[in-house]
Amino acid sequence: QEDLEPHFAWAEDLLQVGHQADELPESSRLFAKGIEAMGWTYLEVPRTAQDRLPASASGESVEVPKGMSRTLHVSLKEQGVQILTGCRALHLLRKKRRVKGVLAERRGPEGRLELLRIQAEHIFVCCGPTQTPVLLRRSGFRARMGDSLRIHPMLKVAAVFPHPLGGLRSLPRLQVKEFWPEISLGGAFLSEGHLAMLLSDNWRSAKDRMAQADRIAAYYVAVKGNGKGCARPARGDAGAARISYRLSSDDRRHLSVGLARLATALLAAGAEEVLPCVQGMAPLRRELDAVGWLDERLPAKALSLTTVHAFSSCPIGERRERCAADSFGRVFGCENLFINDASMLPDSPGVNPQGTVMALARRNVLHQLEEWT
Repeated sequence: QEDLEPHFAWAEDLLQVGHQADELPESSRLFAKGIEAMGWTYLEVPRTAQDRLPASASGESVEVPKGMSRTLHVSLKEQGVQILTGCRALHLLRKKRRVKGVLAERRGPEGRLELLRIQAEHIFVCCGPTQTPVLLRRSGFRARMGDSLRIHPMLKVAAVFPHPLGGLRSLPRLQVKEFWPEISLGGAFLSEGHLAMLLSDNWRSAKDRMAQADRIAAYYVAVKGNGKGCARPARGDAGAARISYRLSSDDRRHLSVGLARLATALLAAGAEEVLPCVQGMAPLRRELDAVGWLDERLPAKALSLTTVHAFSSCPIGERRERCAADSFGRVFGCENLFINDASMLPDSPGVNPQGTVMALARRNVLHQLEEWT
């Protein structure tokens, strides 16, 4: 961890990560009230700095994170890096222990697809935890590629409060780490579209809540994820991935216990009812409704889970029987091919992996630059 500290600091400085100075939104304030009623502790999540930009149609300003397109990509272009947009890598051109280049396709100005052959001395594959193993497997690299996909399964709930919360689209600020690393509780971003999706599992009985949108906030239970999945090339489409993930018994137990704790806290905060994304489940209106899930298990087939964190499909390390690449991302059996994205995480971190991915990626690249020079 000490070796990674400078890289974490670089990433946080680049994206201006920190705590927001303004007051907590009402949804987070109520969450804090419920957490305190339970005797738990919480923390405010440091986030990427937000810039306000004008919206296209309405003229309203919107908060936009300082993402890569507005930080690193600008810096790269200033240093002469060429970025090909609308371009898709199809195949890595391999010759013995080296990769000579990439076969790609790009849509030209008249809409016609054209094939490109891009030659390079060194190739870093950073296509994400589902597309990286797919591209590598299509190119003949199969050992430990896409066999160990991990995610953070997430169950969301909608909590209805007796008074307006001051509008939708506020960024959630608080998390409960009392039960980490297995279970995390937090607030979720909510818009009208998100709310419709949350209610869709029990739409006939829940659709009337859409008229109460200003009184509703969204929250989540996220679990570390002990199950495993895989990513494979899909048949019939050169660029698509076929993805599967099987919940483990621990995943289901942690989701059940997490729902019991989250719903109990929200009811203690004053929520009139809590509506989980579970097909056929009635709203939770009493503490007794919630705590039963400490012992019972949620039905796996009725769960509508989401995830925004995926990783570990091509893990790095020194054990070839378990890993796709060495500790710095060099693919085993190839001299100049590297994996450098969320695929390389060797295990589920139990937290948002963005900072970890950025820190490891920078560490790996600096290591290779030192080796080459």
